[in-house]
Amino acid sequence: MDKHLNGIDIPALQAFAQGVAEDPAKRHARFKINTKWEHQTRTVATVDLFHLSGTDYPRNVQIAADEPLELLGTNSAPNPQELLISGLNACLSVGYVVNASVMGITIHSLEIETSGELDLRGFLGLDESVNPGFDEMSYVVRIHTDAPADKVEELHRIVTKTSVNLANFSKAIRMVPKLEVIAGQPAA
Repeated sequence: MDKHLNGIDIPALQAFAQGVAEDPAKRHARFKINTKWEHQTRTVATVDLFHLSGTDYPRNVQIAADEPLELLGTNSAPNPQELLISGLNACLSVGYVVNASVMGITIHSLEIETSGELDLRGFLGLDESVNPGFDEMSYVVRIHTDAPADKVEELHRIVTKTSVNLANFSKAIRMVPKLEVIAGQPAA
């Protein structure tokens, strides 16, 4: 088998997985993002580092968010729901590419289209019985490969079972909120 398939270094992936399986100190990844409000509905999130297997790795990534004009924004960036959905699609894409590579499947193209509908009465606080979030999402995976259908179906089952963000969408995450209020006048 080719040591690189779909751009994935398979021996490096296998060594990483083996290290996680054998060493409890290597089993955790922690992500932290700091988001600052800029103006109106625009925010910018900064990723400075992530923690993997006991080590902090520097990052320098910014992610802007804004609402469309129709939702009182300036339409300068994707809105939070679009970022959430794109995060799901990106995670699924990684799952398909990495697992296909391990399975010896060449992917010629991959596209994931996801959609969901919100009832704005929940977000606007107009009806307490309405969920402010998505009740259902649907997605379509379009994969072009020469692999046999049964191998592609197995790939799909593996990705559906192991995708971090699909799991995050499918199950409730325990949230631990904390509010810190800064009193006084802003500095001039």
